[in-house]
Amino acid sequence: MTQPVSTPGDSFRRWDIRVLDPATAIRQPAQAAPEVTAYRGNVLLITATDQAVADAVIAAVDEIIAQLGVRRSGPAPFDVDGESRERDGRNLEHERRARLLRAAAQNGIPLVFPYFLEPAAEGPTQPVDAWTVLQAIRSRGDEVLDRAVGLDHLMVSAAITGNPFVAGNPFVAGNPFVAGNPFVAGNPFVAGNPFVAGNPFVAGNGATGTYGVAGLGGHGPVSVVLPAPRPRKVGRRPGVVVMDTGVGGHPWFSAPNEKVQRQLWLADGTVLGTDVSKQTAIDTDPESAGAVVDPMTGTLGSHAGHGTFIAGLLRQTCPEAQITVLRIMGADGVVAEDVLTTELTALALHQRQNPGRTDALVLSLGYYAETAADQDYTAGLHVLLADLAAVGVTTFAAAGNDATDRRSYPAAFAVQPPFGTVGACGVVSVAAVNPDGTVAMFSNDGSWVTAQAPGANVVSTAPITTQGGLAAAGSVLDERDRVRSTIDPDNYAGGFATWSGTSFAAPVLAGRFLAALTDLAGKDDAANRAAIVQTLQR
Repeated sequence: MTQPVSTPGDSFRRWDIRVLDPATAIRQPAQAAPEVTAYRGNVLLITATDQAVADAVIAAVDEIIAQLGVRRSGPAPFDVDGESRERDGRNLEHERRARLLRAAAQNGIPLVFPYFLEPAAEGPTQPVDAWTVLQAIRSRGDEVLDRAVGLDHLMVSAAITGNPFVAGNPFVAGNPFVAGNPFVAGNPFVAGNPFVAGNPFVAGNGATGTYGVAGLGGHGPVSVVLPAPRPRKVGRRPGVVVMDTGVGGHPWFSAPNEKVQRQLWLADGTVLGTDVSKQTAIDTDPESAGAVVDPMTGTLGSHAGHGTFIAGLLRQTCPEAQITVLRIMGADGVVAEDVLTTELTALALHQRQNPGRTDALVLSLGYYAETAADQDYTAGLHVLLADLAAVGVTTFAAAGNDATDRRSYPAAFAVQPPFGTVGACGVVSVAAVNPDGTVAMFSNDGSWVTAQAPGANVVSTAPITTQGGLAAAGSVLDERDRVRSTIDPDNYAGGFATWSGTSFAAPVLAGRFLAALTDLAGKDDAANRAAIVQTLQR
């Protein structure tokens, strides 16, 4: 997988981010205005039940876009013969995905893959807009194509990042990463989101903004004197996979039987997620060398340490769990939907090759869909999570932090068939609660949110190497050559931090699920698993 990058500017270039504006978006006659969403401008996402259906959809899309002056970019999605092409990063990424798709087809796993677009004309021209292309496809009135082809959404981790790294630093005050770009101007990640629009770090007001203040829920270092969780000797250790920013160094994860695994492999040697052994991955690791996203200011990435924090919550709630944290995103907490669906495909293959290896999946991320027909246009992510549920993997998904009842995906799948029925436990949508048990003001909520867990001002692990450019307010050397100092707000050498977000409620509930599985002592059949999930839901 191509290495994720960290800085906002790199994110825009890497993903070709567009924001759907309801006022100006092209739409069908009599069609209601779409909702705001962020998506990749040059990619569509295709979902098919098998390769024959996929080939038919590709052929139909090829024909339609040719009439728009657009063509498919790159090799066919199932093409693995790269001998005649320059073997750059994109081709290597394509060939990895193509091999996964072929293996998925052989194993009856749904096929979900990106379809890349480019202008057919030579010379200067307007860039392709996937939304405009999609409207042309949907204008045909073909129900099969409508369900098979959709936008490739941008997903964001559900952690609150309104903290000292936002107040008055160049990522907020008048620079291109904030002033007039799609992640701040008029999209669901910022416009109408309490952590940027109208919170004390931006506009000086807003009750939910208090969660961005260290001590009241914001990200900041903290001292912990409790002993490290130690696993009991059990017959079977349950397994959990987290798809996030990876995991950094910490004493809790160093003992032989307590290590957090950073990679998984398929039988043919394919690595799930980013191959963290490669030098490029090491240099951009958001849990280590890549945590600082701006060398000019020493600013930490908004989600640096996110995966390590989640791993620590899982260790606290179920010390016996075998934890794997796969890296799929950088320190900006942004990942494209097609990247996630590719790794879910790989996990589905891994679970078939290693039955029972993974009991839970934590997805502390999400996006908002653009139309009311969410079941149709989010089909790929939905069917892959259903496939994982069928092979014993329960997904715990963060509900989101925007204080809205607007459905965030994948969490909102919790109430859509085949989930949300008696005995089904495929997806659990998790809201966050405060230390006193009240629902956190920032947490998304609604009929689609099925559970809740602590997620406000929680304490967990931080990579001990993470240190930003901010300094303590005061520091002196005393007569005994000791440093006397106030707290350095972005130095996590102590290994622990506070943070808030439904990002953290999801792994807490997943840990409780895993602990309950452990207590079943092998009697963890599907019925008992469903009973545990029903107990954990509100």
